[in-house]
Amino acid sequence: MKIDPILTEIISNRLLQIGYEGGLVLQRCAVSPGVVEGRDLGFNVSDADGRTVVYSTWMPRHGTTLSYMLQSCMSRFMNDIRPGDMYLVNDPHSGALHILDLAVMMPIHYNEELVAWVGNATHHVDVGAMTPGRAPLATDWHQEGIIFKPTRIVENGRIRDDIFNLFLDNVRMPRYQSLDLKAQISANFAAAEKILTLLERYGTEALSQTFESSIELAEAQARERLSVLKHGEYEAIEYLDYDKTYTIRAKLTVNDDGLVFDFAGTDPEAKTFINCALPCAVANLHNILACQLFPDLTVNAGTFKLVDVRIPSGTLINCNPPAPCSGASTITGWRVQGITMALLTQALMSTSRQNYAMAEWGWGFTDVQWSGTDPLGRWYTVRGDASLHGGGARANKDGIDVSNIAGSTNTALPSIESYEYRYPILYLSRGLLADSEGAGQYRGGRAGYWSRCLYGVDTASDLSFYIGRDVGSNGFGGGQDGSSSKIVIKRATDILERLNSEVPLYDELSGTEEVLSQQPSALGLYINAGDVVYVSGMGGAGFGPPELRDKEAVLADIEEGLLSAKRAEEIYGVSVG
Repeated sequence: MKIDPILTEIISNRLLQIGYEGGLVLQRCAVSPGVVEGRDLGFNVSDADGRTVVYSTWMPRHGTTLSYMLQSCMSRFMNDIRPGDMYLVNDPHSGALHILDLAVMMPIHYNEELVAWVGNATHHVDVGAMTPGRAPLATDWHQEGIIFKPTRIVENGRIRDDIFNLFLDNVRMPRYQSLDLKAQISANFAAAEKILTLLERYGTEALSQTFESSIELAEAQARERLSVLKHGEYEAIEYLDYDKTYTIRAKLTVNDDGLVFDFAGTDPEAKTFINCALPCAVANLHNILACQLFPDLTVNAGTFKLVDVRIPSGTLINCNPPAPCSGASTITGWRVQGITMALLTQALMSTSRQNYAMAEWGWGFTDVQWSGTDPLGRWYTVRGDASLHGGGARANKDGIDVSNIAGSTNTALPSIESYEYRYPILYLSRGLLADSEGAGQYRGGRAGYWSRCLYGVDTASDLSFYIGRDVGSNGFGGGQDGSSSKIVIKRATDILERLNSEVPLYDELSGTEEVLSQQPSALGLYINAGDVVYVSGMGGAGFGPPELRDKEAVLADIEEGLLSAKRAEEIYGVSVG
């Protein structure tokens, strides 16, 4: 019996809200800044067959990786999927963005029948790798931390202490991570309860038909949207700088059947941690499609039926074990985002949706990670703000300042106070970086910067690296590239003496300046009291020739103090005075 379309809409919207509320529970029960304030998480609702119906409204790319991990759970447990159970996954080849993203998947049964699934993922600060967090020195994936292929962590509604404690015994921050993992479990229980309430009211048939109609609607909407794109073939190349410069190549074919992305010609997998497994690459590609092509549409399993992604095995973005890949999410994954955007922008030009064409967003990764013991003798590890990037300019609008990466729709920067409360560090500055935009008729967004030092402790071990020192974001249609990333350390400054007298400026501090290379620092490098680190993100690229930029817009940027008079005259041809 077909149900009323109005009822289908009511149930569909309630499911969307349940997915959002599940993420809220996770965010409010966790304690780590990256979850609570950064909102680095995903929450999905799927049907009994594992098809995603509610695609993460938090960080969208988790929507695709959760789908991969759910299929892995169903494949591993098959006929042993029981009511009240949950499964823990962080294996990149089972679907995780990278090993630091832990997912918890939960089947939902009603009258002993499997009717749906919920699942969430979030970033954990550590998984017991050879170094805290990511493992930039790893040469194979066994050095990158504890790996969970789908593993039952909740049984009959109760946490399995053996599995839960196995995880905690292998991580460096159990006092935070235990609460984060329990928050993930609580989020699933909360969402499952709401879905069971929905079933009590409307029944399994109504829910099942809503699932089916939602997927059919998403496919129909996607097909209509794709019909706007110009048929043809589009090509792009992106580069990634680390121990050497790597190349990612892709071709997009647009035809009546949908989209075909072919990454033939991409470099073979690297010997370092920068690789990503297939699910990570596909998830980042889907993320850009959701944001640039389908931002106003329902996105779920139906949407991606029309998208074919072909990536040769054994390459940088489809590596095989034992290739290391703990940096996948924020390195090669982000480069897949960039090349996907470059391809879509070409296909959007001269169409009714040209305003969604855009230059490349900032994408570099600046990781400054300090570890040690705090004044209370507790071990800690803390990173900095690794993604203070500018957004790419659009065909009719400037890029967004300090916007993170292109696909992180609901993420945010944790507050300085949150970091300082938890860790023995002191921020000296955080703000917008003048002259960092990619110039253009529409300028790219400005990057951000920050500086900090140790506070209350004498020393900490340092493991810093960055991507994007030599390769910036690419301008489009005559627009210029955005500024590249930077990490600089000043040693033995007078910062501690100056703190009581005035707000210190990085440029005025004494000390010896060191500019970091892309390569990770060697084990044994330390940060000492009085050392100060300065980090700047990557500016967004410009769209269109800079000489066409409106003069009043240039003057407004100067007035805000974010564009120098010299740059205004040299790049835009606008003189002040």
